[in-house]
Amino acid sequence: MTEVKPCCAAAAARMIKKLALPGGEVGIVNLDNILKEVADLKLANDNAIRKELLKRVKIYNYVATSADNEYSEALLQEYKREHRETRREGK
Repeated sequence: MTEVKPCCAAAAARMIKKLALPGGEVGIVNLDNILKEVADLKLANDNAIRKELLKRVKIYNYVATSADNEYSEALLQEYKREHRETRREGK
């Protein structure tokens, strides 16, 4: 996993991306890097992707255990959206 350390508060703020949950939006630190890292793993199924995304998000963000399912589903949807756009752009 690539360690990305911001140089200042402004750089840290740019590392936050909004994630839509059923109860509203939350800010997730380092989400873009996490999505890329998990895509690079080329995991075979949604359950494996969901687990890996949640595991990595929890490194940088607090996620209550009771919210694991909501977060993992929202993360998977963001992953699929982002991955679909990346393939379409040829990246």
